[in-house]
Amino acid sequence: MAILERNHLMIIQEVAREGSLTAAAARLNLTQPALSHAVRKIEIQLGVKIWRREGRSLVLTQAGQWLLSLANRLLPQFSLAEERLEQFANGERGTLRIGMECHPCYQWLLNVVSPYLERWPKVDVDVRQKFQFGGIGALLGNEIDILVTPDPLYKPELKFTPVFDYELVLVVGSGHRLRDVQCVTPEQLADETLITYPVPTERLDIYTQFLQPAGIAPRQQKQIETTDIMLVMVSHGRGVAVLPRWLVEEYATRFDLHAIRIGKHGIAKQIFLGRRETDEDVQYLTNFIKFAASPGDQDVLIP
Repeated sequence: MAILERNHLMIIQEVAREGSLTAAAARLNLTQPALSHAVRKIEIQLGVKIWRREGRSLVLTQAGQWLLSLANRLLPQFSLAEERLEQFANGERGTLRIGMECHPCYQWLLNVVSPYLERWPKVDVDVRQKFQFGGIGALLGNEIDILVTPDPLYKPELKFTPVFDYELVLVVGSGHRLRDVQCVTPEQLADETLITYPVPTERLDIYTQFLQPAGIAPRQQKQIETTDIMLVMVSHGRGVAVLPRWLVEEYATRFDLHAIRIGKHGIAKQIFLGRRETDEDVQYLTNFIKFAASPGDQDVLIP
């Protein structure tokens, strides 16, 4: 009977990631001949062909592709289990791994993390922005512990807690023609350059909740990853942006900006923190969520 081992999955994952035995061997701290031998041994042990050669490259077979998918799901969970066990052995409370699925939420998160760390000296926080706009998979795959998102995707395995209400506003520079209007209409944005984060249009509320229902599109869209550069561009008249009102107010001392309500009723949003249902008993994790929702309630931070 074939016995699948963890090191089999690690080898399959590294060879697929690096694209060659030489590079994969370096990552695995093996010599290239030793890895070649291990590759042949895996196929013999499992009784199935995992790779086929195409020139100098190794390409996964159908069985190999399935094993790679399995490795991508299981190996992060092995790593998490080992990390948690090491923390228990060392008397630590743990590392809280936070995934960001919201560009402007990073500034809000800083205001939460700092006082939290003061009260939980044995907890580390690791913020991972590589999970922007793909965080549900990372949360389900145990690669992160908390997902910060304005757009929760409810699943039976996950729980989302609203922690912060805010309003999206149009941001313009001091010399912009719209700076003195009370609220903007979709038609007024038809001739504008809209500066956004690098996010698909279907995930931008300014499109889905405001422009598209009116059949309007901006003259041009520019994507910028950093908030500071975005606001520099807006303040110099290179376009307009849509950001949380609280974030615009925080930047008010640095840039001459004006926040305008979007439509008569505005666009109301919430920041949610998502976690796995199975982590309900992880005290430092659940206390972080409680504190984020009620930052003035210090009782929730007692370790």
